[in-house]
Amino acid sequence: MTTVLVTGVGGHVGGQLAARLSAGGMNVRALVRSNSQSDAAKAHGWAPVFGDLTQPVTLKAALEDVDLIVHCAAYGGPDLFRSQLVNVDGTRAMTEQAIEAGVKRFVHISTVSVHGDPLPRRVDEETGLATTDPQPYCATKALAELAVGDARARGLETVILRPGMICHWVRSQWGDEMVDRLRARGWPNDLHPDDVLPWVHTLNLAEMTWLALTHPEAANGTFLAIDRNVAVSEFFGPIARTLGQPVKPPDRAPISTVCQVGKIASRLGYKPIHTFEETMEHLLELAKGPRVDT
Repeated sequence: MTTVLVTGVGGHVGGQLAARLSAGGMNVRALVRSNSQSDAAKAHGWAPVFGDLTQPVTLKAALEDVDLIVHCAAYGGPDLFRSQLVNVDGTRAMTEQAIEAGVKRFVHISTVSVHGDPLPRRVDEETGLATTDPQPYCATKALAELAVGDARARGLETVILRPGMICHWVRSQWGDEMVDRLRARGWPNDLHPDDVLPWVHTLNLAEMTWLALTHPEAANGTFLAIDRNVAVSEFFGPIARTLGQPVKPPDRAPISTVCQVGKIASRLGYKPIHTFEETMEHLLELAKGPRVDT
């Protein structure tokens, strides 16, 4: 049985990716840092192994007899030092250990934010990386991609996925948690109804990850992991109206970024599991219900 090491399984995205790989017949090994994370991994049927991205010496044992890696762990906060330590140095450490362990393929879960915040007007896989962006997350995830590229040049087979706004109606900051934020705080003061957001369902990202790991044509490729471009007015708008919250556009022009989707479908045969319309039906049902504290 193929053994895949997944980092970041304690988060919503990493957990869903691990579940998809397990359902596909892979032996999932989960990188954990605490006993509680270990217990949670065991409850899902994954084999926990202790390791810390900020302490590279702990990673060697975690990669013993590992065939594949999905690197999902990242730090998204404002601390530049920790962003560098986890996102850049941690990713580099994982690729170094992967090379030493003879891993067959390394899938790096990046982000479309590597192109900057705000995004350029048009984005595709060839758009430049914003390594000096003032947002620590954007800049360090871009630098992490360069580390993956260095490992690729040294012979490690890699795949980079760049998801946008990752959404689910369960335990998701852009799904059920977003509904509760709108209910409690009203319209976000930084969102224009005409802004365009790159949207992907969590389980669709999990399907893309499966293809990135298993499809021969994925080798050494980079793919925007995005289902569609969604206007804020068609995503946040209906939920706000259902909640009785007014829409309050900020005093700025809208950000009308268009991401060029389709490469992962044409190259790897990707087909979505859930549509945007289906997701909205679930979120609107949540908006009609009682408040859930976040």
